[in-house]
Amino acid sequence: MIYLFTWNSDFLVREKTLKWKKLFTEKNWDFNLVHFKSLEEIDNNQITENLLAEGFMWEKKLIIIDNFPINWENKNSKSKDKEEFLGKIVDNIPENNIVIFSSSNIDKRAKFYKHIKKIATKIEEFNTKSEQDIYTIIEDKYRLKIDFPAINLLVKYKWWNLAKCISEIKKLLITKNKINAGDIKKFIEPELEESIFQIIDDILNKNIPEAISKIRITLNNTNIYAFYNNLLANLRTSVYISKLKNLKTPNNEIWSILNLWNRAFLVNKNHKIGHKSLEILYISLINLDKKMKGWKLMWTEEKDFQFEVERCIISNQ
Repeated sequence: MIYLFTWNSDFLVREKTLKWKKLFTEKNWDFNLVHFKSLEEIDNNQITENLLAEGFMWEKKLIIIDNFPINWENKNSKSKDKEEFLGKIVDNIPENNIVIFSSSNIDKRAKFYKHIKKIATKIEEFNTKSEQDIYTIIEDKYRLKIDFPAINLLVKYKWWNLAKCISEIKKLLITKNKINAGDIKKFIEPELEESIFQIIDDILNKNIPEAISKIRITLNNTNIYAFYNNLLANLRTSVYISKLKNLKTPNNEIWSILNLWNRAFLVNKNHKIGHKSLEILYISLINLDKKMKGWKLMWTEEKDFQFEVERCIISNQ
């Protein structure tokens, strides 16, 4: 029997896999349990032996293979060879062998995925497409341990990363019975992505004084060049979304085209800045990089580059 747990929530995929592992060991002990965290460095003969050999002195055998099929972001020639090899032997897995493939963000266009889809006993997808999905999961798990304002703030601080949110909650619950928003502000450090998201949100809604203020606060703990690169990367996504919306592309197609995964909620956000103005701002920021590499900017210190970034944001509104 073959199961595939996948899609964009790595936390939910791992949680489901661990539940199966726990249930199996409770019923069958762990003698016939094999858990591969990764296959890339495992010899093909060892893989074949574990997948095709039946359990020893027991009816059932459980083989868990994490991070397979290969996450679409991590594809390389070695991983593609592994997928090709697995594709040749999965049809011969004995009925009493339970094989669980668990991997987030897999490439559904890949030959191996299409083959597994045909023969799998079951494929389960675990998605967090919106902010509300993440709030609901945390509420369900910690209903009496954390209040909603704290969940709201934590999710933003951890840039909608469910695994990081759960990790932070577990740490705080070691010393606290219930978590409130004040605890999040006091003990949790916002991710750089969250700071940049707030800045971009202000820019898109033409709240420029607030954006500049947040930039200066963020730069107390972050190098200006690292900030600039992250700003461009995230602003680029907003430009693409705006462009596709301008072309009347349906929201669900935008999510698919841009591979937004757990950032799909960005498609549904509205903002005040027009698409043309957003493009001009993005290009002006890109030109800073070109000027810097072409030695066409006269400044030499980080504060000078910060001034140029702020000037672009202010002058393009």
